[in-house]
Amino acid sequence: MNNRPLLVQALNREPLTRPPVWLMRQAGRYQASYRAIKSRHSFLEICRSADIAYEVSMLPVTEFDMDAAIVFADILLPLEGLGVTIDFAPGPHIANPIKKPEDIENLVVSEYDAYSIVPKVISRLKDTLACGESPKAVLGFAGAPWTLACYLIEHGPYKGFQGVPVFAEQHPQAMQTLLDQLTTTTIGYLAAQIAGGADAVQIFDTWGGLLDEESYRRFSLPYITRVINAVQTTDTPVILYVNGSSHLLETMEESGAKCLSLDWRTDPSDALARLKSETVIQGNLDPVSLFAPPALRTQKVRSMLENFSARPGYIANLGHGILQETPESAVLDLINQVKSYSPDIACKPVVRL
Repeated sequence: MNNRPLLVQALNREPLTRPPVWLMRQAGRYQASYRAIKSRHSFLEICRSADIAYEVSMLPVTEFDMDAAIVFADILLPLEGLGVTIDFAPGPHIANPIKKPEDIENLVVSEYDAYSIVPKVISRLKDTLACGESPKAVLGFAGAPWTLACYLIEHGPYKGFQGVPVFAEQHPQAMQTLLDQLTTTTIGYLAAQIAGGADAVQIFDTWGGLLDEESYRRFSLPYITRVINAVQTTDTPVILYVNGSSHLLETMEESGAKCLSLDWRTDPSDALARLKSETVIQGNLDPVSLFAPPALRTQKVRSMLENFSARPGYIANLGHGILQETPESAVLDLINQVKSYSPDIACKPVVRL
């Protein structure tokens, strides 16, 4: 009997009776249990406490029986190791952003809590979830160098990030220096998580979709590729998510990621036609679908499963992070629907809504 987590089997493109399922941002504000913890601790207090971060990471597994736990942290935490002061009030705020090339020289590489706390949480999750007849996967994650640079350079509010490509064009050498440094930091951060026992890691290039293909090849792809090449020497699968990535699918594939997580704007038939058969697909339900009436919500989930489930290794997920006001009952329905799905009894594919 195969006693490895279902998600690990999927990433290896093994035959499965159903897709594994987990949700991006699955531990968070939509959960009453999380809000109770958040009423007593700030976001950074949760991230900086191995005990509380472990508790929060476990919530969606215990409450919804997800097939994987993803460590509770934030993509900006590694920036503290470069002397960057971050806060959340409630959104991200950087006290010392990069405003000119000389500011990059002030970044200092040092050991910091995230290197020890996040792997420690992953190790505890692994000890808890790797046992029994139905082990769960444990996921680590990091932000892509380009996305981290966006937060460092832009002064907020973080929406269009128009100032970041401008900075890159005006100061190409400084931008390369910054991306090189962020790449080194990301490699170290993910390596620590893998050493802690992560079964797979996901790279979030949240703002990569703002770039056209040519710019993505300049400012994001080379650095993500270096990260993936470095961490995959341990045979740990890497999942790559790029928000707004419909125009970048083939380019993303060049990164060497084992799995591409598709956002909800990506047409399934288009993705299946463009991606190589050995590339594992994750996603891509619109997070807003979880607010639909039950019958329509069920139809939308079934449509996703019918479109992708014939693909070896397919992983069910949202096309972006779960929204704050999402009903917990809808999350439970989604998980149960995926777990009860069987291609043999499923209805014919429905029109994408």
